[in-house]
Amino acid sequence: MKWFVNYYQDDMVSASDRGLAYGDGVFETIKASPYGFYQLDDHFSRLTGGLKRLGMPFSEEDAQRLRQFLFDEILSETDDFSVVKIIVTRGEGGRGYLPPNSPKHTVLVGIGGAPDYTREQHHGVHLGLSPIEVSRNRYLSGLKHLNRLENVLAKQHLLAQHFEDIMLDYSGNVVECIQSNIFCFHNGSLMTPSLAEAGVQGTYRKHIMASQSLYPVNICELSLNDLKQSDEIFITNSLMGVVPVISLQGCSFAIGENTLRLQQLMQTRDVHDVA
Repeated sequence: MKWFVNYYQDDMVSASDRGLAYGDGVFETIKASPYGFYQLDDHFSRLTGGLKRLGMPFSEEDAQRLRQFLFDEILSETDDFSVVKIIVTRGEGGRGYLPPNSPKHTVLVGIGGAPDYTREQHHGVHLGLSPIEVSRNRYLSGLKHLNRLENVLAKQHLLAQHFEDIMLDYSGNVVECIQSNIFCFHNGSLMTPSLAEAGVQGTYRKHIMASQSLYPVNICELSLNDLKQSDEIFITNSLMGVVPVISLQGCSFAIGENTLRLQQLMQTRDVHDVA
């Protein structure tokens, strides 16, 4: 990826940066094309909301400068489809874990080629079950913070025949996959796990849940057995969109009409949600 640090092309960060020392920051991964950035408002909302919850809020001027930089400098770097990664840390300072009273953010923006998920969208994917459990913490739930060791460990355990692994919490409840949110249809009802105490609130998940007129979403506790008894399963994130699941631990699933209908709806909305 090509990187910019504090709005200058660079790939060097201070060894004293709190993002490096403590994972003290947040990040976003945004799909982009020469026409603009997908779901940009949602990504910015999660970014600024996460910084506020961590006690290092972006000012309106900070947010506007970052947004303007994307359009002035990054948009011209995009190919047909690119990935833009934004990382914002608390910067340097503080004593040990105690952060500085007035942090000076470090802002990193990277751009590179986007993976192609066309095959997965058309043919579906196989899921496994990760041995790595997700910690529950209501203070961090929903945030796309920089402390992602559980996901790093889970990725190391992912088998080659599985596109993704499901991650459970300590109580055996389904939370998410390693890098995507999960949904299922059961008797025509669309369900997804609650992320009140764990997991990442995906921007694509938010868009699915906003399509209430088509499929009202039931946010609930889901067990692995609940998923296996579902009629249809699919996973989502902002890069892959809606990807059907065709197997989970020996259970096979058809790519159902509900999933295909929702996939088509979201692809149509994506075309109109480019800033």
